[in-house]
Amino acid sequence: MPHPLYILSPHLKNPETKRFGAQAANHFRLPPQLGEILYVRGIDTLERIDQFLNPQLTMLPSPDSMKGIEAGVRILLEAYKNQLPILIHGDYDVDGITSTTLLTAFFREIGISTCYVIPNRLEERYGLSRHSIRRLIEQLDNPGRGGVLITVDCGITAIDEVEYARQQGFDVIITDHHEPQAELPRAGAIINPKQADCLFPFSQLAGVGVAFYLVMALRKAFTEHGVFDGTQLNLKKYLDLVALGTVADVVPLVGINRILVRAGLEVLSEKQRPGVHALCERCGIAEREILAEDISYRLAPRINASGRLGEPGVAVELLLSQTSQTAQDPADALDQFNVERKTLELDALEAIEIQCKEQIATGREGLAIYQEGCHPGVLGIVASRIAERYGRPVIIFTDEQVGADSTSLKGSGRSVAGVHLFDLLEQCKEFISQYGGHAMAIGLTIEQANIEHFAELFNAKVCGCGEPLGQGRGIEIDYHFTEKKALTKHFARALQRLQPFGEGNPEPSFLLSRERLMHPKRSNGHLRFRVQANGHVFPGIGFHLAENGHNYKSPHDLVFHLKRSWFRGIEQDQVQATHVLLP
Repeated sequence: MPHPLYILSPHLKNPETKRFGAQAANHFRLPPQLGEILYVRGIDTLERIDQFLNPQLTMLPSPDSMKGIEAGVRILLEAYKNQLPILIHGDYDVDGITSTTLLTAFFREIGISTCYVIPNRLEERYGLSRHSIRRLIEQLDNPGRGGVLITVDCGITAIDEVEYARQQGFDVIITDHHEPQAELPRAGAIINPKQADCLFPFSQLAGVGVAFYLVMALRKAFTEHGVFDGTQLNLKKYLDLVALGTVADVVPLVGINRILVRAGLEVLSEKQRPGVHALCERCGIAEREILAEDISYRLAPRINASGRLGEPGVAVELLLSQTSQTAQDPADALDQFNVERKTLELDALEAIEIQCKEQIATGREGLAIYQEGCHPGVLGIVASRIAERYGRPVIIFTDEQVGADSTSLKGSGRSVAGVHLFDLLEQCKEFISQYGGHAMAIGLTIEQANIEHFAELFNAKVCGCGEPLGQGRGIEIDYHFTEKKALTKHFARALQRLQPFGEGNPEPSFLLSRERLMHPKRSNGHLRFRVQANGHVFPGIGFHLAENGHNYKSPHDLVFHLKRSWFRGIEQDQVQATHVLLP
């Protein structure tokens, strides 16, 4: 009898699920268990499995149906003909940094004068501001001529700021993927698939995905107008940037995102971009294939660290580097930023976690924490850690850094599955000065006097969602190996065809009941062991599972992921335990 804490889909026992698994095995040479997992996840026809397993760039829909693309292309064609400069305004996270890099590299490649700005999150507010617009204008040789200002991964709420840019003589194109509010800026073009009347068939692109679609449309239009031969301009080389930004921004890795990321991982693995190669060297992954989890846990934290510490331009310059030599210094800088970020994060996490436990003890489901003196660059990552650890949406606030006499607080929030964080903010906006974001991540500013009122209302709205939170969520299991013979090397390799794993396509969790671990031992707080199945021995590890002093020599239920890992350059299949529980 499985542990009551486990959550197994009841559909796994349906005869129809078993039949579909057998069909998938026959058509695609998949283990039937993987066909069953896909069926339960809604990939329930052979055609859908084929599209899922074999995503091709030819499957991408045309940019033409994305609202605002036509107007944006028209503005940029005119700017090209008149030799007007392009000003790019980005954001300081990985999505914004890669979006900025993509457009800057593209325009420079086709001979358009381009400059960019990314705000310093320690000194400036999020997104477009008068100050950041003036910083862009200062880079121009002849600011009186005007030009085109393009926002990437921001701008959808910048009503006053867009007006200011227009007054300075600039056409404005907004490319964004955050949730639009009721009033939109008066830009020359707004390109955002989340606009209510946008006919584009997929609304969950990252900011860098929207930027890439603008580039696709530009290559097509420039070719049709005879500006250059677009067939000689291969856009695939930019997909490493798209993969970096898309995975890091935790948007669903399904549909168009899956196509872009799968192809982008291939480009990343080639490491043709000098900055990418230098960064991979710092991460110890320069000699092997790059996986989505390498972005999440190795590459993205280093790129993000530059923005967190107020130096996002270093990451852009790394990714724009043309030679290995020029990439070395910025790669070293990002590595050092990441070390500093870890220290700041640990310092903040300890104090914030105490408050979280206190709020949870009082019955709160939505956590709103104010931490005086917290480094603003780590608000988001600390919120991510808390949301993951306690299974609740959380917003962390600290003092606003704009002006010594400011009475406002800046906050960063992260959510959990089933709780749409941006929608919750919409219901709490009476206490919010400024906000933006999407389902899983938000940023906001509130007056310090409103923090308690906001926290109470936020908790009430979270409680009203009806989603089980915290420990009540249980442990989700994708497949229970009732017969161990199904766990084979072929199964482990076939599982990789479901990559890339991430939001919307989580890595499957497996269960072995009453498994006796081979040679369990403790190593630096981690549990190391082996699992024997079908004459093959899988090495195993459970991170932080040996910290509790538990005796693992008796039979236990083993909940695990089946991973690809590399040891001294040799690839192997590894069992990575997430839970080891007494039956």
